[in-house]
Amino acid sequence: MWFSLALVFWQNPPRVVASGKPETLPVYRRVQPGETRVEGLLRRIDCPGGRPVVFTLQVNGKPARYTAPALGSVDFIAHDPNFRGPVSCGGKTPPDRVYLTSKTVKGAEQVIAVEFLPPKPSRN
Repeated sequence: MWFSLALVFWQNPPRVVASGKPETLPVYRRVQPGETRVEGLLRRIDCPGGRPVVFTLQVNGKPARYTAPALGSVDFIAHDPNFRGPVSCGGKTPPDRVYLTSKTVKGAEQVIAVEFLPPKPSRN
């Protein structure tokens, strides 16, 4: 998992925008053929022993659940400079704003990656 984080930052260095105020822009994971990405609030990760891990998100104001065979089978990518790992099971208060990428594997939707998004800019 940490290797994935390091690899993303090593391959895709932050870009600096030439303007009056320096700004770092994240480089998000590319969605591969057959994958689907949703943006939502990660509310909970349940890790029942011997069963798939369940990710509970709030997507467009409604609850949505996604599964993965194990926590270690998911790529976790942090774009939020305030993110403090590691990722663990349990409730998330406050919830984290994420991109969750999944794809169909053997007829079932499976989580491939969770990207922790930077905070939305405040409107002044």
